[in-house]
Amino acid sequence: MAEIRSPRLLMEECRRYSAQLAELRMLLEERLHAAAVEAAEIEVAEIEAALERMERGLYGTCTRCEAFLPLDRLRLMPHVQHCASCAGETRLSA
Repeated sequence: MAEIRSPRLLMEECRRYSAQLAELRMLLEERLHAAAVEAAEIEVAEIEAALERMERGLYGTCTRCEAFLPLDRLRLMPHVQHCASCAGETRLSA
């Protein structure tokens, strides 16, 4: 059975999510400006695609497997399209 949460908790979660999206949008726009200045066409296209996914409500998920992308990954590379697994990245063991 689904967990029922109070409207206050839902509003707090919504505000937190909206703040994170605003932060990531700012990072995307900063990188778009920097890439445009450097004429890095591929990065500009990736950033524009990320902004388009944000407008469509698809931002923050892997475009291959649809898994949620970790916030830390998005902060590092806000235009990333794939999760670490789909991107073929491997973690080094400690």
